[in-house]
Amino acid sequence: MNIRRSFLVFAVILALQMLSATSGFAKEKTKIELVNDCGGFGPGGACDNTGVAAGFVRFEQDETGGLTIDVTLRGARPETTYVIGLNCGPTIALACGFILIGALTTNAAGNARSGDIVVPVATLQVAPFGSGQRADEITMVTQVGDLSAGGFDQVSPFTYTIP
Repeated sequence: MNIRRSFLVFAVILALQMLSATSGFAKEKTKIELVNDCGGFGPGGACDNTGVAAGFVRFEQDETGGLTIDVTLRGARPETTYVIGLNCGPTIALACGFILIGALTTNAAGNARSGDIVVPVATLQVAPFGSGQRADEITMVTQVGDLSAGGFDQVSPFTYTIP
């Protein structure tokens, strides 16, 4: 009887540990605030990850290491298309490069949502990103280098691990 009880306790503990084990990937959609950071539309100023609240970015990582990113933009220039860039690095100033992953177009109120944008792990494993622990951010402008309609980015980077 004691052997069965010991085995049962051991099995329950083992099962709980397996359920709580993490692989280092982001598991659920994480929400990070988005700001109108720099440029000609809005507060202007330096691109320093501060500014007027302008929506949020949600991201999650799948079991392969790929990312799903969803951007909600508020109070931007109406009827304007913004490209969505994934920056390699925690800020624009510290970026080691970027890739364009999508675009969104604001409505008459200056609001838009990208819907889910999938970035495959194979894209993240090569330059300018690469395997290992990452701290990157989303940046949005009308076109690369053009801040005339604002430069939107996250108040802090999102962290994740690329296999």
